[in-house]
Amino acid sequence: MILQGVQEINEGGHAMVETFRILPYRNSDNLHLRLTGLLGEEGALSLIEALNENRALVKTIFVHTAALNQVLDSGAELLRSGLRSLDRPGAEIIFTGKKGEQLALRAPGIRFMR
Repeated sequence: MILQGVQEINEGGHAMVETFRILPYRNSDNLHLRLTGLLGEEGALSLIEALNENRALVKTIFVHTAALNQVLDSGAELLRSGLRSLDRPGAEIIFTGKKGEQLALRAPGIRFMR
């Protein structure tokens, strides 16, 4: 499972295309989701879907954000909103990396770790 999407952004009058990817890795009872590229609304929806699909299958899901180039405000907002609506109960979700703190929501079962 490698999820990816393409987001077109306009920065300084120049259109740029940035790819968002979720690179998964599973070990024992844990799932690691490494995010790369630009997290916009499309990427946030993909991540919410991946979390919902896997929460019942593992004990912990680590969302690694160190390889994200940029997080758009709209993507962060949509992700935080989606995290509130995740099926409960399920795996604990732990965000890591600099951008993880920006994305993590203060809710039961979701936390940030440096």
